[in-house]
Amino acid sequence: RQIQNTHTGLDLSVPEYQEIRGKMMSGHVEYHIVVVTRLAAFKSAKHKPEDVVQFMVSKKYSEIEELYHRLTARYPQVSLPLLPRKVLFVGESDISERRAMFNDIMKFISKDEDLAMSPELLEFLGTKSSSAVDFKGKNVPDDRKKGDEENEALDFFKEEKTPDLISQLLSVKNVKKGEEKEEGDEEEEEILDPLGIIRY
Repeated sequence: RQIQNTHTGLDLSVPEYQEIRGKMMSGHVEYHIVVVTRLAAFKSAKHKPEDVVQFMVSKKYSEIEELYHRLTARYPQVSLPLLPRKVLFVGESDISERRAMFNDIMKFISKDEDLAMSPELLEFLGTKSSSAVDFKGKNVPDDRKKGDEENEALDFFKEEKTPDLISQLLSVKNVKKGEEKEEGDEEEEEILDPLGIIRY
């Protein structure tokens, strides 16, 4: 793809969002920020200087809001487009309106040379973290990685986390009991562990 902002070497847009459903009623929205750039910070050693790279990062409202405040604090002379307001319950229309406003903000940032080159933005888009540039994740030499895997295989007694379900059941049970006195740990073990595995 051709870069539109040739003076900054960076195009940003927010073409879509995705709702991430959590447990019960929880969940959040991630806004997909598409980055098209020829800035060296986003390239690996294999790229040529004229190469254009394209990738996408997903960010929550709070992460975009944090970047916004960091940029306005550092560059007070720049008047960024308005940030969508915070609301407690977000409906479908709010989300698409937010996406459009985030799109305006990102387009504005990518046109401004100071903002496009700012360490805040580069960090936000993942040049320091491994997410944007290095898709493998860890920058660990292969032999060290192998060693880690072997150690993992040998460690039979790795502590396993008990499923979250148990703590949820306990808290529900305790809520039901209210202020009543609890009837000893043994009974709880019986209920949660009919085979007696935990005790032995």
